[in-house]
Amino acid sequence: MSVLKLKLDHDQLLEDFFESTHVIGIVSAARDYQLCWQINKHMHLDFRINNSLEINLSKNNRAFYFSVFEFEEPIKSSVHYFYNNHCQAEYLLPELKNVDYLWMVKGDYYQLNDIKKLIDQLRHVELVQLVSLLDIREIKNKMNLIF
Repeated sequence: MSVLKLKLDHDQLLEDFFESTHVIGIVSAARDYQLCWQINKHMHLDFRINNSLEINLSKNNRAFYFSVFEFEEPIKSSVHYFYNNHCQAEYLLPELKNVDYLWMVKGDYYQLNDIKKLIDQLRHVELVQLVSLLDIREIKNKMNLIF
């Protein structure tokens, strides 16, 4: 009896996951729940923590947990994810150590101009210090964003 081995195509997985996706980097000294509360209030959104999406990374026999907040827009067929980029002294995306949080928008509804409007709105949120659109192609550890 032969055993069928399946190999996961990481490149295809990444391509599929990040299709129709925009990622925004946010710098803020606030805690994730404080910042999400303020974003929700200022931008009339509904980010909520989703513990089932929490990302667990192990490094040097230690476990690190990165919280993920989620906000779904069924009418626009879009989902927003808000990632904490650091846990203790570790980073979800080590190449972006200067970024505290990542806001990923998935779905065809949001085009670049819509994302730029979101960024403009984010700049007016009191606890936000800096906001920038990230190029997903330049993120080396994007596999860490897949839950």
